[in-house]
Amino acid sequence: MARPPILTLSDISLTFGGNPLLDGLGMSIQPGDRAALVGRNGSGKSTLMKIIAGLIEPDSGSRVLSPGLGVGYMEQEPDFVGFATLGDFAASGLAPGEEYRVEMAGEGLKLRVDMDPALASGGERRRAALAKIVAEAPDLMLLDEPTNHLDIEAIGWLENHLKSARSAFVLISHDRAFLRALTRATIWVDRGVVRRQEKGFAAFEGWRDKVFEDEEMQRHKLNRLIKSEGRWAVEGISARRKRNQGRVRRLADLRDERANQIRRTGVARLEVALRSRPGRNPASW
Repeated sequence: MARPPILTLSDISLTFGGNPLLDGLGMSIQPGDRAALVGRNGSGKSTLMKIIAGLIEPDSGSRVLSPGLGVGYMEQEPDFVGFATLGDFAASGLAPGEEYRVEMAGEGLKLRVDMDPALASGGERRRAALAKIVAEAPDLMLLDEPTNHLDIEAIGWLENHLKSARSAFVLISHDRAFLRALTRATIWVDRGVVRRQEKGFAAFEGWRDKVFEDEEMQRHKLNRLIKSEGRWAVEGISARRKRNQGRVRRLADLRDERANQIRRTGVARLEVALRSRPGRNPASW
């Protein structure tokens, strides 16, 4: 019998700065999911992750978490008020007697668990946040750039830990090797639309390019149709003006659709061009 999803988002919409960041999104996270969350800078990746975590309320839609299951989000700017050490913070969500889990995570991530948070750097604070979610091992782990500030040994430890973890997880990362090694699905945030493919990050670029190619083909088909309708409008409209107003309106609608496609595909072409330049920003996926 199939297990119910950990979390389901239905008809989620969110507008930022007057523009739709997410529009009519529906998706679910299943037990055992290991997904890469990708998209160009500013596409809404981190915002979507915070909606999944319940930290941001969308303009419309619903978020449903299955009863008895938990979601953990790796905080970007943890609040250490009231904690004497980084270890105390990392252990704050554990039951008594489970503090050893923080010790294990701290050793692997090279976290100084006895450090005063007031003396800790930004990187040490983020490692404490990572150690906290690793130690808690919720049903769904949401990890936004977990390898930042980690050295190669600590990244290797985290990769091995996540490979053996029972938790489902969603990852945002600039580390392509990390994503390829761990993910079995890809969630792509692109121009307000969220797509999902049941393949890991290693298959993402081929999938992305195929989507762009299909969009380009549809645009060419639309251009041919508009050209045909435009010819009819010039040559035949005067003799059938009254009974063909619907066709004239259809031509106007087709031109509007083409303008929208040009706007969308223009963004896609810019992404491809930027990726092809030396020194490109790896976040523009």
